[in-house]
Amino acid sequence: MTILRGMLRLRALAVLALALAMVIGVPTEAWAKSAEAIGEPQRLEVPGFADAFYFRPRGRGLKPVIIYLHGRGGNPEEDCRKWARVATQFGWVLCPQGPEDRGGGSRSWANNVGVGKEIIDASLASLRAKFHRRVQLRGNILVGFSEGAFIAMQVGLHDPKTWSRWLILAANDQYWWGDAPQLLHDARKKIRRVYLLTGENDEVAQNTERVGELVKAEAIPVRVAIKPGMGHEVPADRMITNYRRPLLWLAR
Repeated sequence: MTILRGMLRLRALAVLALALAMVIGVPTEAWAKSAEAIGEPQRLEVPGFADAFYFRPRGRGLKPVIIYLHGRGGNPEEDCRKWARVATQFGWVLCPQGPEDRGGGSRSWANNVGVGKEIIDASLASLRAKFHRRVQLRGNILVGFSEGAFIAMQVGLHDPKTWSRWLILAANDQYWWGDAPQLLHDARKKIRRVYLLTGENDEVAQNTERVGELVKAEAIPVRVAIKPGMGHEVPADRMITNYRRPLLWLAR
């Protein structure tokens, strides 16, 4: 009987090890190969605002949402295609457009946090209305770059239930002023994880480290990555290399 129990325990451990290898140890090459068949982003009608773009997740059932907030002058459609290569492994990829149209597909958030949150809320509601219970409404991943990081760092403080996991690219402590420290303190038990990633050649690298200190002081799990040789933006061909591990950690 003891031998049988030992064999069953070994089998269970082997199955667990295989599952972990499949989730954590997936080679970058395998991710890149699966990303080749991403296709084109789909348009999502957002009442009162410009259409958002989205990609479906690579699985069935209820899935979290990874929302990407573009930088000033960014092209949300192109950005969505880039993020889909790495993020559809984890859930829905949703890419709303900032309120300011700069022409040629370029958009801006106009530094307007209020309108930005309205667009984010409406985009998530539209995705939920279209796909119903396949779209998770709480505990989602909020990604923001540059001006989008500014919007994300405000929205995350005001709605930590919906957006409890953050990936902030080029975070800046100057984006938090006024009652932001108190809001961070009040939200500390709702914010699950924060990942800050900035290029070492980006002028806000030191500001990003200060954001990490503020988050850590509230006992919120945080990781700060200052990427050697990188500037303000990650090249499209390095999306998987740079963002796979942060998303794995955030989604865990």
